[in-house]
Amino acid sequence: MNQSLGAMVKAKQKGVRGAAGKAGKYGKSVKKDPLKAKDGKSSTNKKFTKKKIVPKSGKKALVSKEVMDALKENRKEKKEKRERDVSERKNQSNKKKKPNREPAEPLKKKALKEIRKAHDNVDYENITKIKKLWEKGREKELETSKKQEIIVELKKLMEGKIASLMFKHDLARVVQMILKFGKREHKNFIVEELKPHIQDLAKSKYSKFTVNCMLKHTTPDQRNAIFKTLSGHFKKLTLHANSVSVVDTLYNDYATSKQRTEIITEFYGKEFYLFRDVLSEHLSKVLEVHPDKKSVILEELLKLTGTFIEKGLTGYIVVQHLMLQYFLYAEPQAITELLTDKLVDQVVNFVHTKEGSKIAMRCLWYGTAKHRKLLIKNFKGHIKEMAVDENGYLVLCALFDCVDDTVLVKKAVLTEIMENLDVIVMTAHGRNLVTYLLAGRAKLNPALTEVLSVGDSNPHSKKNAEVRRQEILTHISPLVVQNFTENLSSLLLEKSTSLLITTALTYVNCDTMSLLTALSTLCRDDSSAVDELTTHIVLRNILQSANHQKVFTDTLVTEIPLEKFKEWCRTNRGAFTVLRMVEHKSADQHQSFVEGLKNCGINECSESVGRDKLIEFLNSSD
Repeated sequence: MNQSLGAMVKAKQKGVRGAAGKAGKYGKSVKKDPLKAKDGKSSTNKKFTKKKIVPKSGKKALVSKEVMDALKENRKEKKEKRERDVSERKNQSNKKKKPNREPAEPLKKKALKEIRKAHDNVDYENITKIKKLWEKGREKELETSKKQEIIVELKKLMEGKIASLMFKHDLARVVQMILKFGKREHKNFIVEELKPHIQDLAKSKYSKFTVNCMLKHTTPDQRNAIFKTLSGHFKKLTLHANSVSVVDTLYNDYATSKQRTEIITEFYGKEFYLFRDVLSEHLSKVLEVHPDKKSVILEELLKLTGTFIEKGLTGYIVVQHLMLQYFLYAEPQAITELLTDKLVDQVVNFVHTKEGSKIAMRCLWYGTAKHRKLLIKNFKGHIKEMAVDENGYLVLCALFDCVDDTVLVKKAVLTEIMENLDVIVMTAHGRNLVTYLLAGRAKLNPALTEVLSVGDSNPHSKKNAEVRRQEILTHISPLVVQNFTENLSSLLLEKSTSLLITTALTYVNCDTMSLLTALSTLCRDDSSAVDELTTHIVLRNILQSANHQKVFTDTLVTEIPLEKFKEWCRTNRGAFTVLRMVEHKSADQHQSFVEGLKNCGINECSESVGRDKLIEFLNSSD
């Protein structure tokens, strides 16, 4: 029945499509666009609509009711069949499904890491025990006895395996803990195990710290044994980025004078290393013995210096010592050629050491104007630290001596010094720097004068030295006077800082009246200050100065009432201060001041040497 109905429907539809005339393949036709232009192009998008199928006769195609019912029945049966198939497939899939289980938790990253480590390292279990013991042993609050027990256990676990474990950062720290807190027998055990591997350990990123720890916590004999292990390899180790720290520690902290010579002569060449017992670590003494070898040694040092600069190793003392030997004896032109941008950038890193400051000074002296400008640019931001440093302030003194561009010096260097002047003058080296700026070499230590005079004949400074100094002095004078006026009370607390007041008043080339007035006001408001040693020295120096004696005496007499001077005379130092005031007869109010003192009752003051001399002077002035 279904087949016959299907055939009837197909035959009916075929007849209808055959009679569709100009309809499309599927009984559809395109509706004509009423807005279509005459040229055949539509001005709007084409819209397609279903057309009723019309036979050629122009009458509508009719489908019988039986056919329509049959089609509906057929569709219904197909739909039911599809639904049955879907339900059957679901049932089958449910039957095959596994019983519900809890999902397996994925392994955490830490666990996976542990598994990989255990797979890669055969001795992983032993290493894990060592680390756990180390974690317990490194606790600060742990008792000494328990710490020693842990060290004994670590020794048992690590025996015969230390060298292979040393190249890992955490295990290297275990050995360092044993060296630091272990007994002598434990330290001996570590040294004996590691002695054949010292060179390799020194080159390692982590175990180099263990070698430094061995040098610190072992006996002199054991250090000598380590030194012998490294002897003959110092040059190679110094050129290595990691092991250079070991050589530097050994050279700077633990090596004897003879051992230092052995280290340094290795860099001069093989023939000098063979005769190291009769030589010195200083090149000057080597050249006394072998003056004909100067060019050979300097050539070798030049190569090494270039390598040190290229690798950025200039921060180590042993490297600076070797570089300095070249800078001391090379020609100025050779030093100028050596001043690459890379070296100029590194100078600021070693100005704080003795050898480094001497290298920095020679870079300034023998550098061109361009090199000096770059050096000053790199110093910017570090001026305050250099000014208070034992060696750094000498580099600044050399800078003031040789740089002709005083405008650049004012902006980049002096500005930072003046901004931090109150801090700088509170340190010994900072006061030396300020004194040098004010007085030049007039108040400088002879030994330092000799050091700085080496750069006086440099070929790149053209301006007269005194003209350069006066330009700097003119710039800082008003700033120094202002700062000292504002911080007068703190400067008078110590003798060393109070002397700067006298130095400033003596050498500045600007008006100092504000500072003198501030000092007289301080003495007026606090009579006890006159009896202080620091204030007494400042007052004495000013009243004995030819430039300020008259002005300061007049200021004191004008600002301070006569009763205050009587209070001063009650102490020995105060009486001597008044005596110096009246001794200067050129003061404007000298006569009236002397008469006032006679009548104010100084005789009533307690006896002192200063009071007696003042009374004697007043009586003799009649």
